[in-house]
Amino acid sequence: MGPYMRPIPINASAAMVFSLLVAFVVSPWLTHRLFRRYAEEHARSGSARPDAETSEEGRLHHLYERMFTPLLERAWRRWALLGSVVVLLLAAVSLVFLKLVTVKMLPYDNKSEIQVVVDMPAGATLEATAAAARELAGAVRALPEVSDVEVYVGTSGPFNFNGLVRHYFMRSGPLVADLQVNLRPKGERHRASHPFAIAVRELLAPIARRTGANVKVTEVPPGPPVLSTLVAEIYGPDLERRVDLAKQVRAVFESTPGVVDIDWYVEAPGPRLDVEVDREKAVRSGVTPEVVVRTLRVALDGTQAGLLHDPLAREPVPLVLRLDRAQRSSLDGLLDVTVQGDQGRLVPLRELVHVTPTVREKFIYHKNLRIALHQRQYGPNRYTTVKEHMPPQHQFYDSWSPERMLGWAEKVG
Repeated sequence: MGPYMRPIPINASAAMVFSLLVAFVVSPWLTHRLFRRYAEEHARSGSARPDAETSEEGRLHHLYERMFTPLLERAWRRWALLGSVVVLLLAAVSLVFLKLVTVKMLPYDNKSEIQVVVDMPAGATLEATAAAARELAGAVRALPEVSDVEVYVGTSGPFNFNGLVRHYFMRSGPLVADLQVNLRPKGERHRASHPFAIAVRELLAPIARRTGANVKVTEVPPGPPVLSTLVAEIYGPDLERRVDLAKQVRAVFESTPGVVDIDWYVEAPGPRLDVEVDREKAVRSGVTPEVVVRTLRVALDGTQAGLLHDPLAREPVPLVLRLDRAQRSSLDGLLDVTVQGDQGRLVPLRELVHVTPTVREKFIYHKNLRIALHQRQYGPNRYTTVKEHMPPQHQFYDSWSPERMLGWAEKVG
């Protein structure tokens, strides 16, 4: 179980050594220091002997003597007792080979919840992800063991210790969705959470194939969680050979009985649009390339236009200016956005840019974490900054804009 089980051998050995030292050094020393005067006083008064026993210890001693005296007097009785112990031990071990008893390191626990993790193929929109998540939730909600289903689209659901280890809190974007399935109390359902999760996996498989989603049914483990039950790390000199080897490993997993919810950290070839500003047309129209880039960034990501001073809010609420989702979801809608040129003329972006369809670059993952990747800038003195790649303290500092400080100062007076 990864880092949770790795320290156990050395810790267990150290605990045995320290227990031995305590038993043979610390305990006798404390007994001598605490009961020395009491023993000396009783020895001088003659009211106690070193072999004296209480009435309770005397009854226990008589019971022990009646049980073991026959064994000490007759050798065949000792061998009969030893043989009986061996036979019972062999009988207990044979239960495993006869499959009458299932041996498991950590037995399944009857939990009150399961989680369904949904990953859509590259290029899917947030609306398509929401539709697939709602269809999956409707199928699960029809089961009698389900109390309610919570659907989270574009973000992660409430994560537990299992989600903390698997980094579910980092899931965001239009391709992800989480279903939090809460079960009825244990006394009101006939199936435990593990058989129920198996049934849910079979129920959702046809919907996942039809929508193209990768669906994983996860349970809260009875012990320390891990990234996955089986994890294969692929190393190679270049991306193409790593992907080819990963395909072979995935085929082995898919053909192995009992292996379910197979996934990999390889993105499908998603579409990407490279927008290049035609500088000659921009100059003739009286528009600078920086204005074109800033307009596209505001249309897609939005910009903070001001603050909403809500007396019930703890902090000022930012007002974000951004295009409507329907307009920014298509290329034509973005290219119809206009910028102001010379003499106040509005120029559509489609007259100032060249759009080249390409394919997104595949990310590289290591230990379930994506390596930071920045697109190369060919111009002089140009750089890219991704807020998610900044340290937490820098992200916190960057969020304190002048507008936020002024709004906070106005609120506190």
